Amino acid sequence: MKKIAWAILAAAVLTWSCAHSNRATWTSIPVVQYVSRPAYTIQVEPLKRDMLFFVSFRLDIQNRGSGPLEVDWNDTRYIHNGKNLGVLVFRGIDPGTIRGSIQPDTVPAGANFSKEIFPLKTIAFLPRTQVPEPGRLGFEPGILPGGENSIRLALRQNGQKRQEILTVRLVSKPDTP
Repeated sequence: MKKIAWAILAAAVLTWSCAHSNRATWTSIPVVQYVSRPAYTIQVEPLKRDMLFFVSFRLDIQNRGSGPLEVDWNDTRYIHNGKNLGVLVFRGIDPGTIRGSIQPDTVPAGANFSKEIFPLKTIAFLPRTQVPEPGRLGFEPGILPGGENSIRLALRQNGQKRQEILTVRLVSKPDTP
């Protein structure tokens, strides 16, 4: 009987230590990345959305210029550790039909703009047998990988094309029991 009790105790300790050793705390360095120009300010913040890991970014733009500022989503890119991994997407578009056809967003002069965006490359599609909730598409933002996560944002203002690169480093540290 004692052998069984010890075996159960050993299994419980092993299960507990494995469960806790796989947990990690994800952080972003810096927490928020921003750029400030005379015509605009841009801020990017990685989001966890009730997860233990990062899944998306919140993009905030303040247009301080005298004319509209256009975000060109077809030329905006997600870059991981220096490698271009494609476009960024957001709720309201169908990822199956976005190749070169994402409509731009226009930020009027003096206005603020905010949107949650995530890489097409990391999308988590729902299984074919699962029906999405009303008002939702069949995908969710997937896990953003550790390392340098950059957004190369393509903008147009007053006939000029501009690009801004905003980078955060996502790191995980194992939780200590």
